[in-house]
Amino acid sequence: MATTSERIDDPTAVASKPTVLVVEDVLLVRILISEFLRERGFEVLEAANSEQAIRVLEADYPVRAVLSDIYMPDAALDGVGLARWVRTHRPDLKVILGSGVVSTLDPADAAFHEGPLLHKPYKHDEVEQRLRRVIAASDA
Repeated sequence: MATTSERIDDPTAVASKPTVLVVEDVLLVRILISEFLRERGFEVLEAANSEQAIRVLEADYPVRAVLSDIYMPDAALDGVGLARWVRTHRPDLKVILGSGVVSTLDPADAAFHEGPLLHKPYKHDEVEQRLRRVIAASDA
């Protein structure tokens, strides 16, 4: 499995499929959802935290949407903070947030992500449908 650092070398290599960035600090969860999405026709870039995610997004990959965990205890930004960063620096991208810990979000943060919050363990079909919906909406 390629890591984020291995995938940063050639941003044009991922342009043929809808590309999503999965941001998840729990390796097994990241592997499972990423592999599912690849099987469903997505190109998937992976990041273990918000810092890695920002590096990927600053590298101008053709990312169409971001799926991020909210609770990343060792990261500079949690998922909501990452969603705010995306809104400021890459307003063309949609962010979908998920969590196994947080059950609700502050209503003031609703403008930064495509709600409602996805709950873990992820229902893979629900994740796929949400990603396809936000990508299609950004194409309209």
